[in-house]
Amino acid sequence: TLFWLTRNAESSKIMGMDMVFVYLVENYYMRGDAYWLDNEALEKYYDAAAKKTPNLIGRLGAEIVMQDTSGKEQRLYDTKAKYTLLVFWDPTCGHCTQEVPRIDSVYKAELKTKGVKIIGIRTEGPVDKWKELIKNDNLSEWKHWYDPEHHSDYRAKYDVYSTPILYLLDEKKVIIGKRLDHTNIMAVIEMTEKKL
Repeated sequence: TLFWLTRNAESSKIMGMDMVFVYLVENYYMRGDAYWLDNEALEKYYDAAAKKTPNLIGRLGAEIVMQDTSGKEQRLYDTKAKYTLLVFWDPTCGHCTQEVPRIDSVYKAELKTKGVKIIGIRTEGPVDKWKELIKNDNLSEWKHWYDPEHHSDYRAKYDVYSTPILYLLDEKKVIIGKRLDHTNIMAVIEMTEKKL
């Protein structure tokens, strides 16, 4: 049962199930209850939980320092907004090139009036193609950042190993939504405001 619950929580597409995964690893695997696993298999679970723990919903989003398209240094915590949407994307990723314009449409239709600011973060791909897509898709209202020197460690801080990856942060930069897409960003905001 423990194995099934853990695997199900780890692979779930439901937002927040990573918290269940981390809980199970910390309270059962790390205490010796997964006796059927060898040390190598246990280490994989420990490592996966350690990567997920810093960016669970309800935790403070990690500070990231990057450059904008003009090379000027930018800091996440300097972004003042009621909500900050981090969009990690790659200009050579087919899914990204479809999703990014959809996110922008939702932004212009609904999110902007809710006080959302979008930071689009280039993960890979040629810089010239990235800048070209920003211009062609008319993403002028977004902030656009990248990490040409690879100093920010954003992949580990935000568990970004595929694209696109979206995080929604509140005014204090607490994570209130993650692994979102253009269809459910507004629902998370409405749910958050209803709770408040």
